[in-house]
Amino acid sequence: MNEIEISVQPRYMAGQSDVYRDRYAFNYQITICNRSDHVVTLRRRFWEITDGHGETGPVGQAGLVEEQPVLYPGEQYEYNSGSQISTPWGSIEGAYEFEDSIGKRFIVGVPKLEFKAGFTLQ
Repeated sequence: MNEIEISVQPRYMAGQSDVYRDRYAFNYQITICNRSDHVVTLRRRFWEITDGHGETGPVGQAGLVEEQPVLYPGEQYEYNSGSQISTPWGSIEGAYEFEDSIGKRFIVGVPKLEFKAGFTLQ
């Protein structure tokens, strides 16, 4: 069931960052599109965020802020999330666990994406 498309658009949030305290805020918009012929429910998300020093931190929880959206064939779901890291560049990668209408669970991976503040040379 690789007919679930996930796209992520990261963005640096200068107004929510504090460069003097090494706090760099990033927002990311996630779009999940069900291109299958099956109804699917998002059950869990797993993210790993890595800063420019290689320090990682997992972000995993059931659903999305207490939501477990149901996607019918052709539907899409969008949401925004964010994170703070201690460097002006880093990355995020992860996966989502879905369940189809007969109870079968499957994982869809999200490729690694780079975070970059607008003033970095990285």
